[in-house]
Amino acid sequence: MLRLSVAIAFTFLVAAPTASAFEVDQLQLEFDARFLTADEKRFLQAGLAFANAYNGLLDGAWGLGSQRALERFEVRNGRSEFVTNADVLFLAVETYEILEKHGWVRQYNSALDMSFLVPTIGFVAGKPSETFVNMELAGTSLGYSLTIGAGAQTERLHQFTAEQALGEVYQVRRPVLWITSARTANGVSLYTRSDYRRGAWSTIMLSARDSDVGAFAAVTGSIQPGYAPAIGISPGVLARGIETMAAVLADESAGQGDAAPAAAETTPDGNEGAGREDQAPGFGTGFLVSTDGDFLTNNHVVNGCASVSIDKVKATVVATDEAFDLALLRVTPPPAAEPAQFAEKPARLNSDVTVIGYPLPDLLGGLNVTRGSVTSLKGIAGDGVRMQISAPVQPGNSGGPVVNSAGQVVGVVVSKLDAQMVADATGDIPQNINFAIRAEIAKLFLYQNGIEPVEVEDAAPLAPEDLAEVANGFTRLITCN
Repeated sequence: MLRLSVAIAFTFLVAAPTASAFEVDQLQLEFDARFLTADEKRFLQAGLAFANAYNGLLDGAWGLGSQRALERFEVRNGRSEFVTNADVLFLAVETYEILEKHGWVRQYNSALDMSFLVPTIGFVAGKPSETFVNMELAGTSLGYSLTIGAGAQTERLHQFTAEQALGEVYQVRRPVLWITSARTANGVSLYTRSDYRRGAWSTIMLSARDSDVGAFAAVTGSIQPGYAPAIGISPGVLARGIETMAAVLADESAGQGDAAPAAAETTPDGNEGAGREDQAPGFGTGFLVSTDGDFLTNNHVVNGCASVSIDKVKATVVATDEAFDLALLRVTPPPAAEPAQFAEKPARLNSDVTVIGYPLPDLLGGLNVTRGSVTSLKGIAGDGVRMQISAPVQPGNSGGPVVNSAGQVVGVVVSKLDAQMVADATGDIPQNINFAIRAEIAKLFLYQNGIEPVEVEDAAPLAPEDLAEVANGFTRLITCN
């Protein structure tokens, strides 16, 4: 089982493909868990639990409950109950990100003789107690209480949990296992589990509010007496499938030339990336992603430029990726502004989005804001790297942020449908069909290049005027000469 650093893991994801059960022609076939090992199934179960779609044991036994949880997860995110291999590979990438964020590992506790998931990042001591060892995940409501005792004490702990319940109590009573699960009147989930180990009762008590119920479900499902297998990405079908998918995306992009969009797409910027000393400058948009002065934009915005500037300050091109059409720029000294925050979860179908950028800067001048919705979670021909948005974009918008109602980045503007090509082919002129690179892909690109994107959970929606003000703080005009 591998627990790789973010930089190593994401470099691994785009390595050259090898033989696997997920070959190119199988990515869009219906997912069949029988191809996976128990470790891989356990890994996916953990991802579904963290996403609050699965409430069961992380045991690697993929039964009806696991399959239905996967289907619920896909439907909840605006996709079909027909789950493809590609859908599962995207879930695997998201699961890896979740585990890495707090360093989740299933550890063996020798005192309890039990194994369970713990966060190795942000795991701090809770309130002191003579009876319990109390721990909690900083910044969340998730708390652990661990103790060892006799039968009378164990019975009192389970009775206490049951007495807090509002409504039905879930209970298991076996000679060597007691479980009591309840939900309180103030919206707290409680879980108490006691296993008879080495002549005494080892008890793990967990609590969490609704905002952390996914992590709560993952931890409860991970508890196992004695030593238990690790939970993480392992060499196998999933890892090789991700390689295959990344290679496919790279090949498709390479076949389309420097501009990267598909044939039926065009960049919203007619002269982006075409700037030369003897030509008129090209324009695009970028947004701040670190306190060190790093900006994210499209690769086609800076491709072929003799020089690049951000708000008239000379910028250095740090990294580019033609496959994803992304580029990382840096200015020194860094601006006195807060970096953009990325949404922790993917944008949902029909959710409201706002596009921030500098379209037609020679004509319109300043920052421009347009609003729309997520009209499809995939791009042309099922492209999983992009999503479709209805917010209008114009020349100069490329590389700009697509933000949700809380002002968090859910995408990066990249292209729009070639209306003339479609009109010539169909006789109908398409309207407001534009594309953005999904934020999950943008975050992966940042991780690859040593930048940890800023993420905030459950941010409150902003008034439209406040949202524009926040976005104005981290969005900048990019000029290609």
